[in-house]
Amino acid sequence: MSPQKRRPQARKGRTATAAHKSRRQSDRMLTYVAVGVLILGVVLVFVLKPSTSSAGGLQLGDHWHTALGVYDCDHWDGGAAWSTPVGGAAGNSPVEVGTNVYSALHSHQDGLIHMEPQTSADTGDAATLGNYFKHNGFELSSTHVKFVTADLKNGDKCGNAPGKLHWLVNGKERFGDPSKYLLHDGQYIVVAFLPDSKKITSLGKPPSFKNLAGAEGSNAPGNAPVTSAPAQTPTSTPAPASSGTTPATSTGTSTPTP
Repeated sequence: MSPQKRRPQARKGRTATAAHKSRRQSDRMLTYVAVGVLILGVVLVFVLKPSTSSAGGLQLGDHWHTALGVYDCDHWDGGAAWSTPVGGAAGNSPVEVGTNVYSALHSHQDGLIHMEPQTSADTGDAATLGNYFKHNGFELSSTHVKFVTADLKNGDKCGNAPGKLHWLVNGKERFGDPSKYLLHDGQYIVVAFLPDSKKITSLGKPPSFKNLAGAEGSNAPGNAPVTSAPAQTPTSTPAPASSGTTPATSTGTSTPTP
């Protein structure tokens, strides 16, 4: 066979090899892209996943408090001390209204929402303002509030003017459905039914706000056992000592108060 007839075969072989190499590079590139997309997807899942940390919601072992006030047209409903724990003898072991189920969201006649979960079902997204209302026999939505004595819907009268439900957190008015609000530690919340002539921000803090100070663990208002110091006051006042005489002494009580 002449050399002239072999050259086209060599060129054909080189072309096939180059094409094969190009396909391999293309396949490798597609593999890299697929792996990159997969990694990006995994990262996005973790980044966009709702937080269940203590910063994002109530967790087991937490004992949080929020001051709550409900304002009925021209007065605070229930005052500073409202809502005994629902159920439980002598105010112990609060339960959800109408059940024997422990209520992780409850109050102790101090105007505070106490948040003390004992199961994971009460943590995270379950710790909402709406669930507090629901568990304690109250009602709350974007247009209706039922509390200790108040039972008001948008359009009901405040005096001679129609009223509307408003709410705020830490002095800033919020909008939307307050029942879906996720509770946090150390805040104050106001739910108010007001005429258009009155702004919710003019109400200031709820009366129970003062009870937030020191409300932590066993020191929480209404949560710590009440103890009495032994009485040390003498029953009579010692007579002034005079020259040459012995000072009078008196007997005192030291028996602890039951």
